[in-house]
Amino acid sequence: MGATGHPAKQWVLPDSAAAPEGAEDTVLWDDYLRRLGEPDGPLSPARAKQVRALWHLLEKRLGPPLKPPAAGALENDGFAMSWDNGRHHFEIEVTAVGTLDWFYMDRDSDARNGEEDQPLGAISPGLISQLRRTLTA
Repeated sequence: MGATGHPAKQWVLPDSAAAPEGAEDTVLWDDYLRRLGEPDGPLSPARAKQVRALWHLLEKRLGPPLKPPAAGALENDGFAMSWDNGRHHFEIEVTAVGTLDWFYMDRDSDARNGEEDQPLGAISPGLISQLRRTLTA
C-alpha cells in the first residue's frame, strides 16, 4: 500500500492482450493510458483524458522518458500513481473531482511534503522538485 493508504496497483487491464516479450515499460504504460477511458476501461472518458494530459505535462516538465509508476484506477473514478526509489516515496492522486493531491516521503528522515486540491493543469514547483528527487536518487 502507498503511504496514503491507497493500493499501489500495477497497470494491467483485465482484457489486455499479452505483451510482446521484452516490451519496454514505457510502451506498455502508454498503451495502458490510452485504454483507461475505453468503454470497458476503469475510468470515465473525461477522467482518463485528464490522467493522460497530466502524464504529458509531467513528461514535459521532467523530460522524457519519465519512469512509469505503479498505478491504478480508484473506485471513485480517481487515479493513483506512485514511485518508490530506495528511501524516497512519491505519489500523485487524481481525485474524483478533477484535482490532484501529491505526497512525498523520505523514509530515512521521515521528512514529508505534499499538496492537496491542486488544479490538474498547474503542476507546482514543489511537486516537480520532489518527484525529481525520487526519480534521480
